[in-house]
Amino acid sequence: MRAIAIMGATATGKSSLAIQLAFEQGGEVVSMDSRQVYRGFDIGTGKVTRDEQALVPHHVIDVAEPSDVWSAGKHATAAEAAVREIDSRGKVAILAGGTGLYFRALFGGLVDVSIPADEVARIRATFDGVGTEELYVRLRDADPIRANELSANDRVRITRALELFIHTGLPASELYARQPERETDIDYLKLVLSCPRELLRVRIAQRTKALFDAGWVDEVSRLLRAGISEVSPAMNSLGYRTIASALRGGMLSPSLVDDVVTETQQYAKRQETFFRSERDAVWIDVSEEAWESRARQLVGEFLRPEGGVGDAE
Repeated sequence: MRAIAIMGATATGKSSLAIQLAFEQGGEVVSMDSRQVYRGFDIGTGKVTRDEQALVPHHVIDVAEPSDVWSAGKHATAAEAAVREIDSRGKVAILAGGTGLYFRALFGGLVDVSIPADEVARIRATFDGVGTEELYVRLRDADPIRANELSANDRVRITRALELFIHTGLPASELYARQPERETDIDYLKLVLSCPRELLRVRIAQRTKALFDAGWVDEVSRLLRAGISEVSPAMNSLGYRTIASALRGGMLSPSLVDDVVTETQQYAKRQETFFRSERDAVWIDVSEEAWESRARQLVGEFLRPEGGVGDAE
């Protein structure tokens, strides 16, 4: 069984390439985005439109309520089930997204670190009244690698990393790196899209402005009016909490777009760092003129009966 995995930082064109390849290969797309799972969070997450979904079927989007806690393990289970279902119909699954930990969980699984509920409650009680910024400082001291992968505002993942460190005495980054060997009959072609840092900054700025022009602020306002909490897991999506805080303040700052651009650029740097550790991945520079042709060639070679891909970079 074979499947295509398209990874990379935000604004590198993953979704567009996935749709093109799925259309050309008669395939279907499996989202590997940690935020597109949430219903109602459409514009800011870059979720595919209804027209795009009509052109190519998409899986593992709109499967969770904003209050649900969605994990890498849960997503890996859903994604693999989708891959198998797609394959059973003679189609090729094309996975696309920028959430590196979700890909890692899918490819090799994650070390299962179960913490007893009473221990979690005890640890979390020590966090009561402590600001997210202070918790992030603690994480940075205990586990700088994991801290670098997270936003300083991501309280859910910051506290989870601290819980693991306190409970096990080991950094979460080390635990996550201990991927267990998992037998699977799925062979993945791993493509990582990238581009020079300055060009990526421009693309992120253009994409962010386009999201605001498409009504991102109105979407967040509508979600808040519907009763979605500002501290819900879904609101931790990139840019959403920043916009929600601005709306709560009653006045949108002229710098709001720039603030979200900066936030997104910082996230993209963390994404690139994470994907650098992905084994057997082929990197494709989307600033090169023939990058799409190269991607198609690699996919074509991989899907031929004999399989095989050129050397990874």
